[in-house]
Amino acid sequence: KKRIIAHCSIIKMMNRRIANLALHLLAACNGAASFSTPWVSSATHEGHSNRILYATSSADDTETATENVQPPHAYNDNTPPTETDTSTIHDNFFSRRRWISSILSSTASTTFLLSQNPQTALAAPLLTAEAADNFSARAERAFRPKPQKVLRPRMNLDFAVLLMRSSYNAVDDIDICAMDQFQRDFFLIRQAEYKPYADSLGAGAMQQGDLADPNYFDFISFAQYSTIAREIDNPPSVFEEQQPVEVGDDQPQKFETVVVKRDPGLTNGDLPVKHTELVGNSILDKLIEKFGDTASAIPMIEPGSRPNANTMLAAIKQMVNLFIVQGFAWDGSASMPSNDGSSKEDAVGTQFSITFTSPATLWSGQSLKAKKAVLLNDFALKTVRILISRAGYNVANASVKYANNNQEITTFTVM
Repeated sequence: KKRIIAHCSIIKMMNRRIANLALHLLAACNGAASFSTPWVSSATHEGHSNRILYATSSADDTETATENVQPPHAYNDNTPPTETDTSTIHDNFFSRRRWISSILSSTASTTFLLSQNPQTALAAPLLTAEAADNFSARAERAFRPKPQKVLRPRMNLDFAVLLMRSSYNAVDDIDICAMDQFQRDFFLIRQAEYKPYADSLGAGAMQQGDLADPNYFDFISFAQYSTIAREIDNPPSVFEEQQPVEVGDDQPQKFETVVVKRDPGLTNGDLPVKHTELVGNSILDKLIEKFGDTASAIPMIEPGSRPNANTMLAAIKQMVNLFIVQGFAWDGSASMPSNDGSSKEDAVGTQFSITFTSPATLWSGQSLKAKKAVLLNDFALKTVRILISRAGYNVANASVKYANNNQEITTFTVM
C-alpha cells in the first residue's frame, strides 16, 4: 500500500513538472525572464470579453515537430482579443483555454487529464476509448478510402502548423465545447485511428509527430477535423470547462470549473460557416504577411472593388502558387472553365476551378467526405472564400472532388 501511494505521488509530481517544463520552454523560446499568469476575477467566459490571458511567445515562435515533446495539436495563439477586462496586459497573449493545449502537450499529460473528473465538461457527450474504437467506428473505418502510397513533397513546417493552429484556434473562438474536452476527444480519436492508418501505409512510410511529413499531416488533420465535426454537432451555448489553477512545483495540478457562454448572436447553424471564415482569414493573412513585400505576393485587390474575372483569376492563381511553394502539393493550377473573363466588367457568374496534384490532404479530405463530416479540411477553398469576399463577392456552389489520378479539384462560382 505504501509503495502504491509513493508511486501515485511520483506520477502526480512528474505530470506537474511536465506542465511547468512546458511553460518554461515557451518562455525560453522568446527569451522571457518569466512567464506571467494574470488571472481574471470573473469565473465566466462570455464571448471574448472575459478571456483569460497569459504572456506567450511571439508570432515567430518555433513549433517542435516531435510527438512526445510538442504534438501537433498544441498551439499557442498570439493574437490578443479585441476586448478584455483583465488588469494586466502584455504584448502577446493567448487564452487560458489555449494554455491547456500547451501544458497537455505530451501523451503522459493527456493521459493524466483523462483520469481527472471525466464528467466536468458538459458539451458534446464525452468520448471514451471504447467508443472511439467500437464496432461502428471500425465499420466506418473499413469502408473509408485507404491511404494512397503516393510521393508528396515535404510541407513547410510553419505552413503545416498554420493550417492546424488556425483550425484549433477557430474552435476556441466559437465556443463549441470545453477545450479540455476537445483535447481529450482529439487524443482518443488519434489513438484509435493511428495504427490502422500507419499499417495501411506500411513500415517506415511515415514519421510520427513530424507535421512536415505529408503522410503524418494527412492523418493528424483527419483526426483534428473528425474531432471538430463531433464537437460542432448541435453544441450547447453554455457549458462548463476545467481550467488549470496555479499550484506549487511539487503539488498535484488542480483545475477549477468555469462557465463558458457562447456569443448569443452565433447560432448553431452559423458555427460551421464561422469556423470556415476564421480559418480562411488566418491562412490568407499569414500568406499576405509572409509574401506581401515580395515578388510572390498575391496581387493587391482593393477591398470591395469587385474586379473583373481576369483580375480575380490572377489573384487566385498566385494564392495557389503560394500553397505549392509551401509544399502543400506537387502541383496546382487555377482556371475559369465557364468564362474567358473578357465579356463583363465584373466576375459575377464566373466559375473557377482549383486543382492540386497529390495534396497533403489527399486521404483525409476523401475520408472526411466519406463520413459526411459537416466541416472539411479544404484549406484552399477556405482561403479563396476570404480572398473573394474581401474583393466584394461571395462564393456559391462550391464543391471539392477527388479524381483517380490523385487530384483534388475544387470548383465554385463567384456571385
